[in-house]
Amino acid sequence: MKCCNNKKVIDNLYKNIAVKDRLSESEDSREIEKKIALSLGYTLEDLDNEANLGLGCGNPIENANLKSGEIVLDLGCGKGIDVFKACKIVGKEGLVIGVDRLSEMVERANYIRGKKGFLNTDFRVSDIDNLKVESDFVDCVISNCVINLCEDKEKVYSEIFRVLKAGGRISISDIVQFNELPSWVKDESIFYAT
Repeated sequence: MKCCNNKKVIDNLYKNIAVKDRLSESEDSREIEKKIALSLGYTLEDLDNEANLGLGCGNPIENANLKSGEIVLDLGCGKGIDVFKACKIVGKEGLVIGVDRLSEMVERANYIRGKKGFLNTDFRVSDIDNLKVESDFVDCVISNCVINLCEDKEKVYSEIFRVLKAGGRISISDIVQFNELPSWVKDESIFYAT
């Protein structure tokens, strides 16, 4: 189940974030994260549900064209900020599934789900290159700054297309690299997790 370069380094960083609730403890950093999220289309209500870790690099819901009653899958959901935003759009008739390979993130997301009453959500521990989701089941796949962490992107996209219904959609916010990274970046394992 190889998914990501330096998987142990990546997992340790994100497990620590799941426990601490943030990448940074700095109040200045939190304010910057908030301003960035607001500029990307998140609302104060979205940011006030304990699920915002400040780790996204965009807003995949902005262009997802979600509709009432749809089934949505969020890859690398963390504590669920995009799941909870999407569940308000698809409504009670819809379902939003969040997958994260870290049980710590899924536990925190389930805690928030129960506390806030987001009943049309389901969280699962799953690698995104081996999804625990039925084939031809999902109307839209979203992901926010996660696929870049995976080594075998072709396998990730194969899984996305496996779970999508015919005519399904993908809305991804992620980091794309066009040039070769300098060796000082490639040789430092912590950069694989950021």
